[in-house]
This record gives sequence, C-alpha cells and structure tokens, in this order.
Amino acid sequence: MGLRDIERKIRSDSAYQRKEAELLLDQLNTMIDDLESLKDQLKSFEKEHQNEIESNKEYYQKVSQIRDELGLPMEIGVYEWKEKASLKDKITGGGFYDQLSMEVLEVGKKVSTTTGGFISVAELVLRLNKERPGKVVSASDITKALDKLVEAELIQPLRKLDSGVLIAEFIAIDLTNDQQAILDLASRQGYITIEKVLTSTDWPNERITRVLNEMEKAGMAIKEESMQEGTKYWFPGIESAYS
Repeated sequence: MGLRDIERKIRSDSAYQRKEAELLLDQLNTMIDDLESLKDQLKSFEKEHQNEIESNKEYYQKVSQIRDELGLPMEIGVYEWKEKASLKDKITGGGFYDQLSMEVLEVGKKVSTTTGGFISVAELVLRLNKERPGKVVSASDITKALDKLVEAELIQPLRKLDSGVLIAEFIAIDLTNDQQAILDLASRQGYITIEKVLTSTDWPNERITRVLNEMEKAGMAIKEESMQEGTKYWFPGIESAYS
C-alpha cells in the first residue's frame, strides 16, 4: 500500500469515526429527550390524579416505583433533589426538611424489617446516603428531619443510649430494662457476646441467654457462631454506630 493509499484510508477512517460519534450523540440526545418527556408525562399524571394516588396504596407504590426508575425523589410531586437546607429552610424548618423527612421515613420503614424496628442515627445516615448516591446529607440535617417526624407523631421520640448512641424507632418497640442494657453494650462495637455481658454485669448466664434469645426472636439481633470466635450477637440497626 502506497503513501497516498495510507493517507486516503486515514481520512476515510477518521470520517467514519466522526460519523459514528455523531450517531451516538444523536442517540443520547434522543434518550435524554425521551426521559424528559416521561418526566413531563408523570408530572401531568400526578397533578391530574393526585387524590387517587394519595388515597390508594397500590397506585402510590406504582408511581413511587416509576419515580425510582427515573431517578426522581420518592416524594410525590417533587422533581428536583435539594442538596442542602437554605437559610429559609433552617429558619422555618420547611422545604428541604419536609422532603428529607419523607426520604428518611421511607428508608426507616424499609430497613426496620431487618433491624427489629430501630436503627441508630449513624446507620440511618449511611443507608440514606446510599439511597441517593452523589447527594450526601449531613447527620445534623437527618436529625432535624427525624425531629419533624417525631413532632408529626410519625415515629417515636429518639432514644439515647448510655453510650451516647442515638436510636430512631420506626416501629414502636417496648424495650425491657435488660434489653436496653444489652443494646447499650452492643452499641459500643456493633455486637455482643455472652462473655462480654458476664464481665459487664452481675447477671447469671441463664438471664443473659434468655434476653439475647428474645432479641434474636424479635429480629433485633442476629446470632453468628464460628469455631474461631465463638458465638456473637450482631445488631444490624447499630452496625455503623461504633465506626
């Protein structure tokens, strides 16, 4: 192949690549237009059928599913993520915190089935930020959102353990004194062992075993046994509280 042939081929290849890139851009622009069109259709649908959506659980769940697939906030009628509280939000407690409290409630209800109904604020911060990647919310803002949920009587008042860990309850739980003591000990490292409880309290072995079994049965604790480390009881609701 001569120099002229090589030069001609290079020009031809470059033209082909440019054309291919243009076609790909056209495809992407079409996809973006289609996505925006879907959002507009959803916005019109929600506005027209707002009462039916809010009063019918099946409708609400389906609309929420569509919103999730489109990358929209879960709150019906909200189309833009708010990254942080404005000065007005901080003064009035509205806007940003109204939206955030709904997101917190959704995450709390979702995880409560695997935590026994409670979750530490630290764990909640971690899980909620996983739900909205790239849109990090601070622990203080989440705590304010929780306070709004408490004021609205949608969740129980926050519980503070002796270790200083704050616990939010999304399903009303009635901890006994023994269970509260176990939770406080576990919150210092995320798990507990019978030996640790024995050295930290004056309880007999039977009492410790009974309380841990009750908490495991209620879904608050997960029992893990291994030859190397023996038996541990993990508490999914406070795994991040000690890290």
